[in-house]
Amino acid sequence: MKVAVKFCGHCAPHMDMWELSKQLQAALSDVEFSYYAMDPSPADVLLILNACQVGCATRPSFEGRVIVVTPNEVDYSTVPPGGLLTEVIKKITQR
Repeated sequence: MKVAVKFCGHCAPHMDMWELSKQLQAALSDVEFSYYAMDPSPADVLLILNACQVGCATRPSFEGRVIVVTPNEVDYSTVPPGGLLTEVIKKITQR
């Protein structure tokens, strides 16, 4: 599985989404991660990481599953404190 990661501009960071990305890569060692802006090759999942609740990162045209993350939401559903990494992993590995 390949996951393309797209980051917001981090203009008002409430969370370090770069760190979340690193944690995901460590937890999902069998998944290939790439940065959407740098790797145009097809991916199975587009993971959009927003550093604040505004969630302003644009959603490009993408054929496949899209997962949108903000500091306390995954796909617009609230996540309990400390549960963000677990919820994103669940979404990525969901078939």
